[in-house]
Amino acid sequence: MFPSRSTVSRVRRILVGWNARRESIRAVADALPLLLKAEAVEVLIVDYEPQPAGHSQEPGADIAHHLARRGVHVELLRLSSGREEVGHLLLSRAAAFGADLLVMGAYGHSQLSEWMFGSVTRRVLRDAGLPVLMSR
Repeated sequence: MFPSRSTVSRVRRILVGWNARRESIRAVADALPLLLKAEAVEVLIVDYEPQPAGHSQEPGADIAHHLARRGVHVELLRLSSGREEVGHLLLSRAAAFGADLLVMGAYGHSQLSEWMFGSVTRRVLRDAGLPVLMSR
C-alpha cells in the first residue's frame, strides 16, 4: 500500500511488526529482497509474553537471527503497548525509527465487526503515512 501523502523515493529503513504468526512470517518472506538491501531493519514485538506459541525462549530472536544470517542489518525491539492501541504504536515507532517502509502481517478475525481485517491492520491502513507491505 502506498499512501497518497507518502514521499518515500527509496527504501533504506524498514520496520517489521512481528508476532511469529503465519501472516508475519509470510510478510517477512515477501519483503526479503527489500530487507536485504535496507541500511537498517528493526523488528518490533509489541506485548510479547515469555513463551507464547510461535516464539522461542527469547521472543524475536529467531527472526532476527534468520535475517542477520542473510546479511540484513537488524535490531530487535520489544515494547509494551500499555494502554496505547497497537496499530498506533506501530506507526509511532515507524516515525521515530525513520522507517521508509512498514512490513507486517494482515490479520482477520471471525467477529463481524472485524470481518475483513483486524483492528491493528485497519488502523495502519487508515493512518499510515508511509508505504506498508502487508501479507495475509
